[in-house]
Amino acid sequence: MNKSTMAALLMLSLGWVSASAQQAPQHHHDHSHHVTMEAASVNQSDSIYHLDGLWQTHRGETIELSQLQGSPVVISMIYGNCATACPVLVNDARRIYSALPPEYQQHVKLVMVSFDNDRDTPAALADYVERYQLNESAWTFLHGNDTDIRTLATVLGIRYRLRDDGNFDHSNLITVLDKHGRIVERIEGLNRPVEPTVAVLKKMIDAGHAHAH
Repeated sequence: MNKSTMAALLMLSLGWVSASAQQAPQHHHDHSHHVTMEAASVNQSDSIYHLDGLWQTHRGETIELSQLQGSPVVISMIYGNCATACPVLVNDARRIYSALPPEYQQHVKLVMVSFDNDRDTPAALADYVERYQLNESAWTFLHGNDTDIRTLATVLGIRYRLRDDGNFDHSNLITVLDKHGRIVERIEGLNRPVEPTVAVLKKMIDAGHAHAH
């Protein structure tokens, strides 16, 4: 992605944050509940794999997002200190994965990207993986710098903002990407039925097998 495009994305993202800060209820001192921010519209022809930037995984590896391509990806953005919506988002991704037949599971990647690049170091994310027993190879948790996090959030249509108490208000969104990193489906909200998403993933995987033969 060239610098002018990235700058435009960043300005657009910062505009969402500024506007939402003015419009949303002010719950900054409520430590138990974050403010849910409505997801923004997106261009589904854009691929996240066109984004520059290096990310660190919870396994201590350094990767580019383009290294995820080749398989469908279920991706969301969370932060480790979140005790309300984020564990539900992670569990929703796990529910989608678990509902897939085993022969389909091996073709799906689960990616969780942290908003909180100060606290969610690769080591902290590794602890998170252990705590929630997300040790399967399908899972990847990513730590990045603030610019790359905000740019990715913009492409996915995820809105977030840092609160005075150090936590985040954010959209509750799970996105399904095709093997090229383009958005195929978006599931907004928590505890949504998994069957439609499972059907989308199976259709993509079946189509990939058909093309391979």
